[in-house]
Amino acid sequence: MPDFIKNLASDLLRLEVNTIIKQNMTAEKIPANKRVLLRRLADSYREALADYEVAKLPEDGDIIPTDAGRVFRWRYGGQFSFQEISGVAKQAAESLEAQLANLPDTPEKADLSNRHKIVLRIRSQSSNIVGVFKMMYRNLKLSLEEQQKAGATVTIPNGFFDEEKEDLLDKEHYLFSQMSNQGLPRECVPFVSHWASRDWNNDLDWTDLNRAPELDLTPDSLSLLYKAYEIGTEQIVLQTVIQIEGDVTSYITPTYLGLPDQYKDIVMGIHNRSIVTSTQFWGALFSTIVNLAGRTFNEIFRRRTG
Repeated sequence: MPDFIKNLASDLLRLEVNTIIKQNMTAEKIPANKRVLLRRLADSYREALADYEVAKLPEDGDIIPTDAGRVFRWRYGGQFSFQEISGVAKQAAESLEAQLANLPDTPEKADLSNRHKIVLRIRSQSSNIVGVFKMMYRNLKLSLEEQQKAGATVTIPNGFFDEEKEDLLDKEHYLFSQMSNQGLPRECVPFVSHWASRDWNNDLDWTDLNRAPELDLTPDSLSLLYKAYEIGTEQIVLQTVIQIEGDVTSYITPTYLGLPDQYKDIVMGIHNRSIVTSTQFWGALFSTIVNLAGRTFNEIFRRRTG
């Protein structure tokens, strides 16, 4: 509990308010099952990269031999899936950077620039989520090692996989039959659900996902996942960051500046009301934390301002 209060107090040193123009909102709640949340987030990242034509989904139906290395083989929401997404996003960012360097200031360049920002976000968030899974694996391994020292008979799972193992390929997928009958490279064939890593990972199909135990996520990890899920692959048009010392920084994107005046007023009004609501809640939460753990917070605040 003291560590949780300390981490929460540290998080209160900074408030960030983002305003996003989002297409096709469903207004559905964040999934209560964190495994489902991770799967949906990974799906949205894969779909965005496929829409940008930098990768292909196994279900596209037009996979050809030259697509080897461009097909998403991990179709799930775990460490291996997000590692793959991060790698594809890295290549996409480098490609977009090369294109942007040779383009004049045109609407096409502005569109590519927006894509570049979203690809960088996908890469960054995916890398952060990979770190979450690695931390869960490390904690599980340490726990099992302690049990071994105490005399228990336990098996410590591997934190990696071997792509060359044939049993990892999804033999029921139509691309597997094309590999066998038409010479499609194995790099185009997706992997099966990785049930063996379920205790710390989430590379599971929907059937396995719904029968797997809930993941042991820390409050910090949950906060990271919630933010990534809420922002998704949409473009942030306005952002305001408020520091506890009183510094306020506002970011305005070209997309906002390009809106008609009446839409600018609507978006800015929403953003300003969000700031007011957030600062009120921030202040109330700040006061509560100070009352619960004033000494801990004061120590953190002194280190921050000293």
